[in-house]
Amino acid sequence: MTDQTPKRDAAANCDGLCVSRRTALAISAGGVAAGWIIPESGAAAEARPQPQGAATELNTYPRKRVGSLSKLKDGEPISFTYPLEQQPNFLVKLGAPAQGGVGPDRDIVAFSSLCTHMGGNLRGRYRHDLKAIGPCPFHFSTFDLAKSGIAVHASATERLPQVRLEIEGDDIYAVGVNGLVYGFRHNLRDGTLASGAVLPQGPGGSQKTMRG
Repeated sequence: MTDQTPKRDAAANCDGLCVSRRTALAISAGGVAAGWIIPESGAAAEARPQPQGAATELNTYPRKRVGSLSKLKDGEPISFTYPLEQQPNFLVKLGAPAQGGVGPDRDIVAFSSLCTHMGGNLRGRYRHDLKAIGPCPFHFSTFDLAKSGIAVHASATERLPQVRLEIEGDDIYAVGVNGLVYGFRHNLRDGTLASGAVLPQGPGGSQKTMRG
């Protein structure tokens, strides 16, 4: 025997406290049209205020003096920022030839101070006996500085970004970076140029020095 009891509409049982599937879909479509989940347009992003000296339009690495041959001592790192002020690095004389090394003994190298695993700061963790830096304070990653900063222990799998160096007389200059600095989508974006960095020559042959 068929149940003849009249069925109430499901929405009627909610006493006005629930939303039908049709209404939910309509609200969702309206939200998209209203721009609730539409990403910011390129024009809007460009209109945001940028920090003074922002490197958002720079596509070539600047040049920065980071040390001198006569004052650099074996096993004593020197800290500097490059190419952006927010990117810490260190310069060190290993006392043994290294890949990418400069100077008379090819033993002077420079690397980012930020671990490639989770950005731990490696400052103060240079091991002169091993020609390595680490362990990282986060997860103990260690990097071989004589072999282009390859990861040799613990969690990191990417090598440290190596700062390219040039020698001019007694001066040591940073001129570029091999590898992406941790926490940045581009080494020359989203920050201010490092103090003392010299921009490439413009059409008129002039150079501009950023002082932060």
